[in-house]
Amino acid sequence: MGKEKALEDRGQNIQVFVRCRPLNQAEKNVKAFSIVDITSHREMVVKEKPHTNLTKSYQFDRVFGPKSQQLDVYRAVVEPLIEQVMMGYNCTVFAYGQTGTGKTFTMEGGEMRNEAGISWDSDPTSGIIPRALAQIFDTLREQSDSLEYS
Repeated sequence: MGKEKALEDRGQNIQVFVRCRPLNQAEKNVKAFSIVDITSHREMVVKEKPHTNLTKSYQFDRVFGPKSQQLDVYRAVVEPLIEQVMMGYNCTVFAYGQTGTGKTFTMEGGEMRNEAGISWDSDPTSGIIPRALAQIFDTLREQSDSLEYS
C-alpha cells in the first residue's frame, strides 16, 4: 500500500479488522475445533453451535485467518497509518478481544520478544508496535535533511 492508498483512506474515521487465531495446543489436545470460517478477506462465518448448520456472517474491512503472518497484518493495517502519521494525522490502533485471543501476540510479538539479541527485523513473530516504531524512525532517518521536528 502506498501513499495513494493512505490518502484515499484518510477520510475514513474507523476501520475494523479481525484476526482469528489458530487453535492452541490445549484446544487440540481435547479435540476442539474452530467454529469460525473465513469466507473471504472481508467476511467470516461463525457457527452458533459446534454441530449445527446455524451460522452468522460478519463483514469487516479485512479478515485475517489463523495462518496469517505478523508482517501481513502489519502491512495491511498499520503501515498505511504510519504514512498518515508522517503526514501529520493522528492515528490509533486499538486491540480488543477476550483473554487468550492473541492481542498481545499481534501487538508485541511472539515468545522471542523478550530474548536478548533478537531484534524485530530478525523475528517473524515481531508485533506491530516494534514494526511501527522502526518504520517511523526509518522514515525520519531517510528524511532527516528535509524534516524539522522537536
